[in-house]
Amino acid sequence: MNRRKKKFNIQYHAQFTSETRDNRLRVWLAKPADSIYQKIDKFLVSPKPKSSYKDDQGNQILYFDFRDFRKLDLSFDISVNLYQKEINFKSKNLTLLRSKSLQRFLKKENFLEQTTEVKKMAIEITKDKKLLYEKIEAIFNFVVSNFKYCHPVKKRGVKNLKLDRLKGDCGEYSSLLVAMLRSLNIPSRNQTGFVVYPGKKKVMEHGWASVYIRPFGWVDLDAQYASLDKKNNQKYFGQRSDFRISFVNGFNIPVRPKISSGFQAKYWRRVGLPFSSNSVQTLQPIFFVSKRKIKFRESVKLV
Repeated sequence: MNRRKKKFNIQYHAQFTSETRDNRLRVWLAKPADSIYQKIDKFLVSPKPKSSYKDDQGNQILYFDFRDFRKLDLSFDISVNLYQKEINFKSKNLTLLRSKSLQRFLKKENFLEQTTEVKKMAIEITKDKKLLYEKIEAIFNFVVSNFKYCHPVKKRGVKNLKLDRLKGDCGEYSSLLVAMLRSLNIPSRNQTGFVVYPGKKKVMEHGWASVYIRPFGWVDLDAQYASLDKKNNQKYFGQRSDFRISFVNGFNIPVRPKISSGFQAKYWRRVGLPFSSNSVQTLQPIFFVSKRKIKFRESVKLV
């Protein structure tokens, strides 16, 4: 396994402006964790959170509760070592790990529905494949070849996809990929975070998938980027050929405490992020609700 490391300093800033001082704002922020792809040297957030909690997918969520303000700033600074990785993913020796901790990543859940049609298609695509990597590659290539990028997405979730006319953004690419792999009992999950382009001094939001196989652990599968670079799509199959930082594992992130009546989230409805009173599809990297109308601005940059 070849590894290339580079250190980055990333700054995120969110500003909330209220029409009246008599307002209340609740914010949930995902704190990135160490993994084989990233090592967090520093994570400083201001102001300090009211509380924090972990969920069953390994995410750590910081919770903030603000009252009586007209303008409010929330920011964090990250110093992180990010790794590019080249691995021998097309190996006869890849196997699945049968572990209780991975059962979470085989389940049916919202946005990752294992419909009858999805299961049938996954079986049909892989019927002649014997090796584990061949099955994963066949599903990956199907999504890459048959999906068309489209944003915004009207209704998120695999159950809302038309399998004969696939359209969606990065989240939908990875959702179908994850659902099909799970239907074959291959542990997989969505990842949400930023891709870092040091040459351009840019940081871009993105979502991709990952699959758990031995001996490597969680390995990237980025069907949406592969569809944009079909001649070099193997760069995104079991490889991390760029620098990216993951904030959230999986979908259906619990919101604690739950959202009580009287709070609104018009911003998220407008951008099409699904949520309920006790969960949100994903955090990239924040989610908020307020009692009264809020103007929201955010920025992320390399410093």
